[in-house]
Amino acid sequence: MKLRNLKERYLIKEIRNVPDSETIIGYARVSTLDQAVNSNALEQQIKRLEDAGATLIIADAQTGKRDDRPGLKETMKRVQELRATEVIVTRLDRLGRRVPIIRNNVQLFQETNINLKVLDQNIDLRSSYGMFTVNLLASLAEMEVDQISERVKHGKAHRRKQQLACDSLPFGYTTSENRYRLDHTPFLCLLTERPSNYQELSKLGDLTQLPGITVAQLARSFVEIFLKTKGATPAVRAMNTQFGIGHSPTKKNGNDKKPNLTSVGFKKWLGNPVLRGHTAYNKRIKSPDGRRKEVAPENWTIIHDTHPEDRIISDEEFAKIEEIFSFNATRYSCNLYNYDPNNSNSYTEYAYLRGLVYCAECGSKCYSKTRLSKDNKTKYHYFACRYARQGCTNFRGTRKELIEKALINSFLQQSVVLNSTIPSPSDTSPIPIKSSKVQQLENRLRHLEAISDFDPDLELLKNKTRQQIQEELNPFVHNALDTKTAEEIIQAGNNLLIWYTLSTDEKVDIYRKIVQRVTVYNGEINSVFLRTSQGHASALQAPD
Repeated sequence: MKLRNLKERYLIKEIRNVPDSETIIGYARVSTLDQAVNSNALEQQIKRLEDAGATLIIADAQTGKRDDRPGLKETMKRVQELRATEVIVTRLDRLGRRVPIIRNNVQLFQETNINLKVLDQNIDLRSSYGMFTVNLLASLAEMEVDQISERVKHGKAHRRKQQLACDSLPFGYTTSENRYRLDHTPFLCLLTERPSNYQELSKLGDLTQLPGITVAQLARSFVEIFLKTKGATPAVRAMNTQFGIGHSPTKKNGNDKKPNLTSVGFKKWLGNPVLRGHTAYNKRIKSPDGRRKEVAPENWTIIHDTHPEDRIISDEEFAKIEEIFSFNATRYSCNLYNYDPNNSNSYTEYAYLRGLVYCAECGSKCYSKTRLSKDNKTKYHYFACRYARQGCTNFRGTRKELIEKALINSFLQQSVVLNSTIPSPSDTSPIPIKSSKVQQLENRLRHLEAISDFDPDLELLKNKTRQQIQEELNPFVHNALDTKTAEEIIQAGNNLLIWYTLSTDEKVDIYRKIVQRVTVYNGEINSVFLRTSQGHASALQAPD
């Protein structure tokens, strides 16, 4: 039996079409959606209710502590409207696990003179003994819930004290001796990697003989795809295209090993401290009405480095992930991401300008617009004031290519100033020590160049090593940017060619570190405000 409405978690099933005066409602309830979808618990209840004479089945998949279950509300509405003669449940706690809930419903049954029949306890409300039994069982059911809650509470407190893994596991993990461990269970095989003799290998019974991807490897691939696509939505699309994993009906990523590939679910998964080698507690609290609510991440209790050897995301990668989320949150638009498979950039052209352009007249943030030329052959991209002709005199939009040109000219102008006022390291200090990685690459290159024989593969390896050295020494490589101040980045960018050869994704990384805002007025750039290492902005008049 499948739920009619997965989102609202309830169903209505008509067994026989009879008038309201002859309708017997069978009410069933399971506590979770998983019990309704992946087990026979709900089907067994419904079969018993049908055998007991129910002509209409109404079912919920929600906890009995809630009184706003849609199936229960529909049942009691029909009782209040006298659209039934009897309601059947398998056990009294199917109606609820709180005494007030059960008593309110029982009172309505008495007022409407509609009978409540409980199969397991053989209860009939028409007798005084039945009413006494209902009150007794309701109190026992509530006491049982309270006892379970206390046991769970004490169990969680013990796990926190011992720094043990939580019961709910993020996708990519399993537990061993109550510690988080990467899940190396085989998960899927791609058709593109299937060997020609796969049928023979599958008969051996040893899955390790087949090329496949484990749960942990797939989880790591998800992280790499996000860092490449730079957004939850494009990452989910890419994962679906690459691995063929669609949306799962599961509500969260957990023990069923089914990743919940929605943008919201994926963002929560990336933010789980378990992926960084930590364990988080107190992620949810119980509200006064008995419901569990999520706690803001800054209020979680986090125990660091409980499983550092089993992390999926490094600290540096998580810092990059937070940067991406921060950038996308303040600049979100349907045109933020690039979905062209032939374009290696994750962001669209001029995406790095979003959130940086302001009106010089009224101070409001400008918004992006695009229009075609009169011959419909050329697209013009520009920023316009959202309050133009609404009290602001900034009527004309400012072309994005003009803003980019003004920014680059400002960078070069400020670079000259910094190089003239801030002594270069060679003027005041010894030559900086090269990083160990650069030294290793240079040693490797020396050994390669010492080989006199010509070999095409050897030449390719030499060129690759030279490229790696240049990338390490390049001041605009992302890893190098993390350790540089805004002034150091601008000072290093003293070449016009450097700025014009940056990719869109590189501009997104660099510009937000050195540009605070740009003000425009009637098609002209008014001023450029650059960031400083002290967190302030230095204002520059836009260069001509």
